[in-house]
Amino acid sequence: MKKTIVEIYALAVCFTAIVCFVISLGIGIYDIVQIANPGFTLSSCEYNKHQTNDAFWSDHCNYAKDDEKRIRPQEAELTRTREESLQRALKAEQRNAFQSVIRILIIISINTLVFWIHWRIAKRAGENNGTA
Repeated sequence: MKKTIVEIYALAVCFTAIVCFVISLGIGIYDIVQIANPGFTLSSCEYNKHQTNDAFWSDHCNYAKDDEKRIRPQEAELTRTREESLQRALKAEQRNAFQSVIRILIIISINTLVFWIHWRIAKRAGENNGTA
């Protein structure tokens, strides 16, 4: 029943790989929600900015240079600009989620490889030690 250092090391790496896998899975599931419904995961600040023309204009004006005199456009033009801005924000949200999914898939692939190699090392060490 006594475990060798190699077996303990291999099992510790397997445990760590499983923890990383679970965390990556949680992030990946959130990314899938973000891709499917970017309006739900959009930050509150960004969401609130696009709810009304007044909110959009006041936020938009905060980015204007002090020396620029900004004249508020007609409501129809401001609405069109706000809606276009919202669509860009939603596309950016989805794009970020797609990038994150790719990162997560790479991490899960590496985790799987590391787990598999170390699981075999642990099994072999256990067999050699007579504990398996």
